[in-house]
Amino acid sequence: MRRAILFVLVLAPAMAFAQDHRWELTPTVGFRWGGTVLLEAETNVITTGLHRVDLANGGDFGLRLGFLMTKSLGLELMYSKEFTEFKDKQGLFGEEPGSTTPPGATGTLNTDVETWQLGLTWHLLQGKTRPYLVFAGGQTTIQSETPLPKETAITFALGAGVKIEMSSTLGLLFELRYNRSDTDTDNTVVVEWEHIDCPETCRYTYGYDDTFSQTSFAAGLIIAF
Repeated sequence: MRRAILFVLVLAPAMAFAQDHRWELTPTVGFRWGGTVLLEAETNVITTGLHRVDLANGGDFGLRLGFLMTKSLGLELMYSKEFTEFKDKQGLFGEEPGSTTPPGATGTLNTDVETWQLGLTWHLLQGKTRPYLVFAGGQTTIQSETPLPKETAITFALGAGVKIEMSSTLGLLFELRYNRSDTDTDNTVVVEWEHIDCPETCRYTYGYDDTFSQTSFAAGLIIAF
């Protein structure tokens, strides 16, 4: 009898844990806003000086794999990619024909922002509707068709969202997340070209500030198993 009681006492926590944890696969769509880079024009008579150039709001697509460890805490691996472009009407990236861009070229300002993160999710309430907070860290890669150099930076994120359960295997996710990347100010590239606005050779230096920050909104379909 004592052995049976001991067996139940040892097995019960494991059974409770097995009932709590599950996997969640969530494809997402959404959009991001924010993100600024630095550009210094040294010899252009119109745009001489330091410029901060912003990214346009862009569509964001991603995939998440989550593991619910307890009823409240979970781990999440997240990947997302934004397709956007720089907001520039001054030809700061040499996109005018005769600069660094051949005539007829398209997509000269296109830029991708790719993010991987591993996070801890904390579900505040239980039930069909579960609001949560997420704390995450990972890396962000910025790659552009412009002369801007490729940058891969450590990223930290803080977000809040809600999961709505539709059945035992399907649900909806809505989330707002702030991402902050520590970019390298020494990661620069110098580009020169001839242009009518430059009394001498145009000389531009492209690079990053010490941080690159974005906010994202995502909606997803949760597939639980």
